[in-house]
Amino acid sequence: MLQLPDLELVAEKVHEAWMKTKRDQGVTTRLSETGEELMVPYAQLSEPAKELDRMTVRTVYAAIEALGG
Repeated sequence: MLQLPDLELVAEKVHEAWMKTKRDQGVTTRLSETGEELMVPYAQLSEPAKELDRMTVRTVYAAIEALGG
């Protein structure tokens, strides 16, 4: 079975990549539905905001495992 990297570390990288993409598009601020600023380092996000990135990683990990990874 494939050993997948630590979920939290990958979630942080996912968030960094998302912010880079947004910045490259000229976006400098992005608020969540609750008004939280999301264009901040991962460590500064609330737990609910971090969970969005974690869910992305879990989904990718599940796809890898489903494909026999």
